[in-house]
Amino acid sequence: MNEHFTNMRDLISAFAISMNLINPAMQHHHEQTAYLAYHIGREMGLRGEDLNNTVYAALLHDIGSVVSPEPQGLEEIEAHRHEVAAVGAHMLRDLEGFSTVAEIIGINQNSYLDNLRILGEKHCCSTCMDISQAIHLADAVTSLFVYNVPVLNQVRRICDTVEQGRGTEFSPRALEAFSRCAGREYLWLDVALNPSFLLIFTGSIRSLSLDETVKLTRLMSRIIDYRSAFTAMHSAGVAASARALAELAGMSGEECKMITIAGYLHDVGKLRVPNSILDKPGRLTDEEFNVIKEHPYYTRWILMDIEGFSQIADWAGFHHEKLNGRGYPFHLDAQRLDLGARIMAVADIFSAITEVRPYRAGMNREEAMRVMRGNVENGTLDGALVELLDAHYEQIDGQRERESREAGSRYFKSLEMRAER
Repeated sequence: MNEHFTNMRDLISAFAISMNLINPAMQHHHEQTAYLAYHIGREMGLRGEDLNNTVYAALLHDIGSVVSPEPQGLEEIEAHRHEVAAVGAHMLRDLEGFSTVAEIIGINQNSYLDNLRILGEKHCCSTCMDISQAIHLADAVTSLFVYNVPVLNQVRRICDTVEQGRGTEFSPRALEAFSRCAGREYLWLDVALNPSFLLIFTGSIRSLSLDETVKLTRLMSRIIDYRSAFTAMHSAGVAASARALAELAGMSGEECKMITIAGYLHDVGKLRVPNSILDKPGRLTDEEFNVIKEHPYYTRWILMDIEGFSQIADWAGFHHEKLNGRGYPFHLDAQRLDLGARIMAVADIFSAITEVRPYRAGMNREEAMRVMRGNVENGTLDGALVELLDAHYEQIDGQRERESREAGSRYFKSLEMRAER
């Protein structure tokens, strides 16, 4: 149960990379903010777990922006920063071990004066306020970067700009810590050049068991699915279907957990696909379908750098491969697709055709099995797995339905929260 499987830093860094996919203009923004917030926090006297929470909260500080009809840039997020913070805190609050990170994210977009009021009302702790101010200041600093100007030639302008918010937008304590950091040229060059790599040198790395990883990747599936009402429950349904099929097919307990993770994360590459394509109910053009074809590649690319995820990356990244070699984007055939990859392909199609979408109802058993068997006949899916699905249909579909409905409920609650604000 408690054996090491992966680590928190790799996993949350992958979350940040995933959010960067939504808008290429935000590339490295979350990593830059995390790296700079870490150093500001150290100068403020933060240590140990508080520094770890600084990095984690900074990497995830814009997570609430995924509940949006279109990808958002920094300007759009800033314009709705309080609702983004509230939704992000809601997404994390019920996740084991993330209550403090959720509290920090809930106030990280507040001004210093707002946080003083909240602290006075005892709605947050002083350490959480210090961390939130470190992140808020780091976020502002990295948002002021101009990428076609040498970074050291921007230091004075950036420092002067944030100094104008002393005592109102930013705490004097955070600004004084930042001022000490600002005199170190290497920090600016670090932030500008390779913050993703440099994050490995910040703080300790918390070990994660396989069970903990399953829980955390359920969060990542929300990032993927919350982009659109069309996909709000898809990853949860794929994970449930894949896990049920894996158990029935005789995979080990560890493999069943790993394939659950692959199900949660199989569509993370779709964060790169515009909503106008994701939400299109009609037939896609060839050009639009070419964009769709990219997503399994990006899924595998994101996951393969996480410690312990090499097999999961393959299972998740190969979910559109076909036994006849005509899938995409890797064109693997039956000889190169193992049981886990075959299960993922079956679970993905089964979940897609049976779940309710805004433009259509899900298929009933007879309709679904007709489609599944058609995919066996045309060389797409493994016939033995499809027959296993048919033999245990009520069990598998029941698990898919329960987890899909739970995911859909969370999604629509987040929408309600955003509308209320």
